[in-house]
Amino acid sequence: MLIAIDAGGTAVKVVAFDLSGTEIAAEAADVPTQHHPDGRVERDLDIFWAGTVSALRRLAADCAGREILGVGCTGFGNGIFLVDAQGEATRPGIVSVDHRAQPLVDTLCASQAAREIAAVTGNRIWGGQTLMQIARLAQTEPEIMACTRWALACKDVIRFRLTGAALTDPSDASGGGLMDLAGGDYARDVLERLGFGAHLHRLPPIVPSDAVAGRISRAAAEATGLPEGTPVAGSMMDVAACALGAGAVDAPVLTMIAGTWSINSLECAGPPGDEAPILNLLYRGGKRLVAEGSPSSAANLGWFLDRALGRRVGVDEANALVAACPASQDRCQFLPYVFGPEPRRGGFVDLGASDDLGTMLRAIYEGVAFQARRHAEDAVALAGQPFPGTIRLAGGAAKSPVWTQIFADICQRPVEAVRATEVGALGAAICASVAAGAYGDLGEAAARMTGVARRHEPDRELAALYDRRFCTFRRLDAGLAALMTA
Repeated sequence: MLIAIDAGGTAVKVVAFDLSGTEIAAEAADVPTQHHPDGRVERDLDIFWAGTVSALRRLAADCAGREILGVGCTGFGNGIFLVDAQGEATRPGIVSVDHRAQPLVDTLCASQAAREIAAVTGNRIWGGQTLMQIARLAQTEPEIMACTRWALACKDVIRFRLTGAALTDPSDASGGGLMDLAGGDYARDVLERLGFGAHLHRLPPIVPSDAVAGRISRAAAEATGLPEGTPVAGSMMDVAACALGAGAVDAPVLTMIAGTWSINSLECAGPPGDEAPILNLLYRGGKRLVAEGSPSSAANLGWFLDRALGRRVGVDEANALVAACPASQDRCQFLPYVFGPEPRRGGFVDLGASDDLGTMLRAIYEGVAFQARRHAEDAVALAGQPFPGTIRLAGGAAKSPVWTQIFADICQRPVEAVRATEVGALGAAICASVAAGAYGDLGEAAARMTGVARRHEPDRELAALYDRRFCTFRRLDAGLAALMTA
């Protein structure tokens, strides 16, 4: 079997898969993330590691007696963890929804610098981007940088603790805006321009996602219960791992991830057009994964059920209420920006006396799907390709047949809900399967290990209705965003 570690925004999940991609066992640990009043979002590495160790020990016990071929790690992209040579944190980790670097972004965008940087890295600059975060830290925390040996992505700091090897893969390095995509290595001129030149040695070597990137150390084996010497793959950033776990390999599909973030990606053979997307990843075999997204997805429903309704309504009941609310019924709109990005704010708009809990929930489901459609259309345009004929949906929304159907009706494309419950973890396991020698390459492994749980055809009679509501959604979004910055 294969062990996958998936470190997300609120929890770390560890999953065991067999070589057909079937889940054998899974464990999880909540990981606290500190949301500071000034917008900083940080994670304590020791608590993060303790949760990972606890989940791994339980999983190892669940799977006692089975052979572990390899381990794969994935985690949220962007953000950064600074550690010393022994892997101890020199400061709290920074999560990708932290935008302390936004003033630097604003300064660069006020000149041609932002476009010049994007022309090299292939990625649009933004406040939570790794490139911007490390440049900001070099400016504001020179004493911390001086005692730091490695600047690591989320998955890479976990792998460092498991193996003692400080490495990254092309997806995290490129998706973090750190690479010269044409040159295939770190964008040294860009990093020097941003004041990070003296710290270039703190960036780890880049190894292939499907290569062995260390082996479980004796100390990690004793802590986790994993066998010493087990190979650990280079693996991928969660966006790329989800696309891989969804089977988006040499297939005409667009992958939508509807979890904390709305991430919409497609594989393309060459570089995109002149405009840079928010994510432009080196994916596999020289191909790119172009993605657009924002933290504006299914987590909005979790917030509403938890904070607004005080957990009096569960997900199953919410799905039933939405199913009972006809698409043709008059209702409000929901802007799915409870978690940003700035300057946007979440909210119900156009509430009327006929609205009730069912219409408000349907508006949340639709608002998340509207934002996904917008990002998907942007990603397709930036990739210079036609909109694929099929959408693969992963994340929390994919678990709901009602919500999946809404995605199909709004996007007017067939939507396939992936078979895997933990699709990012499956992508990491696919990388581990190749690193361990079970399969020859990622394409073969994905073909053997991924699948579709169900397929939803769009209701063509709702196309005009949802086009009108989508136009209204975009108009309201633009107007309120302008109002917030007036």
